Amino acid sequence: MAPLGFDDIPAMQPPAGQVSNFVDPPSLHPIVFGVGLSTMILMVTALGIRIFTKAVLMKAVRAEEYFAIVGTIGIITWDSIFIGVSADGFSRHLWDVRITSVPHLSYLSYLAEITNAPTMFLAKCSILFQLRRLFCPDGTRNSTFWAIHGLVFVCAAYYTSAIFTFVFQCMPREKTWNPLLEGHCINVSAAIVVQGAVNLVLDVGILIVPFWAVWRLRLPMKRKLGISAVFGVGILTCIIAGIGVAFRLPLIYDKDPDLTYLITKVGIWTMVEYCGTIVVGCMMSFPRFFLYLRGREPTSAASGPRSRQSNPVRPGTKQSGAAPTNNIHHDDHPKKTSVENDDVGSIGLALSTSESSSDDHGHPPSIEMEDSTSWQRRRERESHPDTLMEEGTCGVDSDWSPLSTPTK
Repeated sequence: MAPLGFDDIPAMQPPAGQVSNFVDPPSLHPIVFGVGLSTMILMVTALGIRIFTKAVLMKAVRAEEYFAIVGTIGIITWDSIFIGVSADGFSRHLWDVRITSVPHLSYLSYLAEITNAPTMFLAKCSILFQLRRLFCPDGTRNSTFWAIHGLVFVCAAYYTSAIFTFVFQCMPREKTWNPLLEGHCINVSAAIVVQGAVNLVLDVGILIVPFWAVWRLRLPMKRKLGISAVFGVGILTCIIAGIGVAFRLPLIYDKDPDLTYLITKVGIWTMVEYCGTIVVGCMMSFPRFFLYLRGREPTSAASGPRSRQSNPVRPGTKQSGAAPTNNIHHDDHPKKTSVENDDVGSIGLALSTSESSSDDHGHPPSIEMEDSTSWQRRRERESHPDTLMEEGTCGVDSDWSPLSTPTK
């Protein structure tokens, strides 16, 4: 029997009943490639819809869009590295990997690790800044505002520390991909588990904030449900993050973990979580984009329903079934709503158009009149701050719709 060469030594002794296979071993690479390619296509499509909506339809590209673009580029970079290291053999069982391949695979894995933290920071902040603009358009500082900024602070603090943790996980740094060097390393497996747990906590926080803000608004239940559905994809992202944490736990609980195979499973769910984070940030642009596809331009869609707004009658004027008289007050300069913000329009326009374009029989909406008593009561109600917004809505108008044109 010929002596074994160095290339024939496995990176890990196979368990009882198993034999190392360097030729055609079982591998997760087909799954890695399929998930990676499909999630990248989905991310780019969602981001394209968001950028088209903001740049072309709304003409309002802001900082959060650039965060999303750079974050998506970072995710594509991470996915590409992970697919590449998987193709080179990382998605096999560790006993099916040659020990001579360990430095190369470890180096590529190291590059993926240090890319993760800044990428997740950008992706999550793109959502948080969009939520701040959506629910705090005038910079109102109350509970929703501070909740959003608290999450931004946690993101900045954790992901900054994570960058240093993974970059300097071994001293000297070369020991990260060359375990034969003298030196010491931190428990990287524990750091990976902590990273997954923090991602889950942040995802839950990002999910709760918009639901909490929307359900504190004084809106019809149907409108609340419609707006909440836009953010509902975040529930799926939280579930994915939870599954990712579950797949990370064997890294610290197994006494002799099959590192390559376990980390590959974690990486697959990380790609899905990345995709979910970007898609959640783009969902707020989808309603406006689908209106465009249906041929309902935002300007024309918004103009029709304004006729439904009540034409206030000055006190002392009687309401009758006759045609409106000159006593009707027409506001040439309507009062601004407490939300005048394109992001609200992106959601509210689509939710309102189908309801306000016609009545049950397909006829255009009719103009409604107010008598003097109703006019006076509404004016008193609007002038009272407690009726304009509930505490915690962060400046969002109680009648949240870009189609509404309140009177002076």
